[in-house]
Amino acid sequence: MSLRPKRAEAQADLDHGQVVIIMARWLLIAVGLFLLIVKPTSDVAELRLQISLILLLGLVNFFLHAQLLKRRPVPDAVAYAASAFDLVVITLLLLSQGGDSPVFVLYFPALLALSVAFEPYVTVVYAIATVGVYGIIAASAMPAGVDAGPIVITRVLMLGAVAFCGGLYWFVEHSRRLRLERRPS
Repeated sequence: MSLRPKRAEAQADLDHGQVVIIMARWLLIAVGLFLLIVKPTSDVAELRLQISLILLLGLVNFFLHAQLLKRRPVPDAVAYAASAFDLVVITLLLLSQGGDSPVFVLYFPALLALSVAFEPYVTVVYAIATVGVYGIIAASAMPAGVDAGPIVITRVLMLGAVAFCGGLYWFVEHSRRLRLERRPS
């Protein structure tokens, strides 16, 4: 099986995956707000920025969810851009908290959702970019005296593993839908 399916197959996969992406994004928004409430920053301006980013993510997801409920297809470019926006928002939240923050866990549902919904080559690009950016941020943000290597490597491997497992599930679902389409009626 190819990493790049035919155009019609890729569109069908993306159409089925939109529900996963939207639900994962709602989870991401809820957990993000929870983390900001449980461990708020001492600076009010910084907290406003963080809450604004999460609410902006919610606004984008509300639009996408409305399209899904109206049974209107979301264009590929919009789906890819929205998922990239998720990763950028998480990165900005991470940077706003100094880089060494529990907010990094928000990468997990974002990577899992896009790896289940998008073609494998798109997942690979997003996952490598996310793992690379997070690795740099985390390694540079660890407090002095802490051996950052094992911590950062473990987190980076976990992020890669989540994307890999989601990609495997994509192959399973893709194969299942192809078998169902080819089955004689």
